[in-house]
Amino acid sequence: MQNMVSFILLIPLIVPSSTQTRTATLETLAQQLDQLRVEALQIRNGIEGIEDFEGIDTDSDTGLLTAQIIELLAAVGATQNATTQLLSELDTLKGRQAASAAIQLAQALMFVAYLLTTISIYVVKRCKKVREKSQRKEFELLEKKLLSNKAKRRAAAAREKSAPAPSQK
Repeated sequence: MQNMVSFILLIPLIVPSSTQTRTATLETLAQQLDQLRVEALQIRNGIEGIEDFEGIDTDSDTGLLTAQIIELLAAVGATQNATTQLLSELDTLKGRQAASAAIQLAQALMFVAYLLTTISIYVVKRCKKVREKSQRKEFELLEKKLLSNKAKRRAAAAREKSAPAPSQK
């Protein structure tokens, strides 16, 4: 019974996850990446537009900002690769769980079949014993009737022999 409940609880894990969800997630990451690029370009253009202010070294600030954006893009790419790997491993695990659940279900069914077979064999043997016992009682009853009928016939025959014959009188 516990195996059946655990199998029912595993059904949502067995059903493969929607590829639309993964595609939507990847598309969302791509959109965020594009937004970061646009913002980086806007910041770069903004820094280049304020060259007239004192104390701002636009070349070093722009290079620093570009390096940070490149690092961010690399991190996003690495995260995307890791996410893809994790999703593939998750699919593998779901497949293994599905196989495990199927095996557990087969084991549970075999155990139930074993129990039913054992119970049916016990019931058949018990019925056979009860039938044999009732047949023995019936045989003993018939034997008693036969003996009583024999005794009655013997008594009747003995009475006839001991009774005087009507022709002798």
